[in-house]
Amino acid sequence: MAKAMIAMVMVLPCVAVSQEKTPVQFDVITVKPHKESGGMSGWHWTSTGIEMTNVSLKTMISTSNSVQPWLVFGLPSWAVSSRWDILAKVTDPETKPIEKVTTKERLALIGSIAHDRFGLVEHNETKVQPVFVMTMMPDGVKFKESPPPPKGEPEPKFGRGSFLMNDGVVQAKYVKMAFLADMLSPHLERTVLDKTGLTGEYDFEIHWQPESRTKGADNGAADSDAPPTIIEAVKQQLGLKMTTDKAPVPTVVVDKIEQPEAN
Repeated sequence: MAKAMIAMVMVLPCVAVSQEKTPVQFDVITVKPHKESGGMSGWHWTSTGIEMTNVSLKTMISTSNSVQPWLVFGLPSWAVSSRWDILAKVTDPETKPIEKVTTKERLALIGSIAHDRFGLVEHNETKVQPVFVMTMMPDGVKFKESPPPPKGEPEPKFGRGSFLMNDGVVQAKYVKMAFLADMLSPHLERTVLDKTGLTGEYDFEIHWQPESRTKGADNGAADSDAPPTIIEAVKQQLGLKMTTDKAPVPTVVVDKIEQPEAN
């Protein structure tokens, strides 16, 4: 591990990542290198397993450990650059086993693929990392608390929250500030800590210029009508300020990983 990385480690005990026991184990796992460059990446669950296309090991490890991809350390260069097509399933289709497992158990199943086929050994480690701290501007926020639901209306099973994010636009209803912080983190590639002190649920919209669109349209001319960056949008449209800082955050460190045998 690089010296710069070691310097960021807090003197805290490291705990080995436990492999969550699930009521389901995959009987067949097929792993193949993804041959095409670029293209769509993702996965979908079926009643008997999971199909992954063009996925990276960093994505699998971060997902199964519930951390952001930039908080996975120790991967060799081949593991960072390689992409994989994976089919994992239970051979008895009659039981439809995947329909019976929880979200947490599904994450553990994704981790089991990396453990079984890539020989992954990892551990949790708390490191001091750059973060953004989200606080209220002195003049207060520019959005309102969500209205109370109609009297007698039952609470939905998964709550009332709605958070739609697409191509530089966010539309949110009944959303907590901690959730907003979590949703902003991937776009900033840095953990966002909610220090607003706001405890309710809120409705708001954000419009900003995605970085990819900014790069694609860079012809040397400034566009005065272009939406702001995401940090400026949050400040101007929501009345929330992002301040750089450092704080201890949970990370995953890879101790061992191997290229799988072809199958």
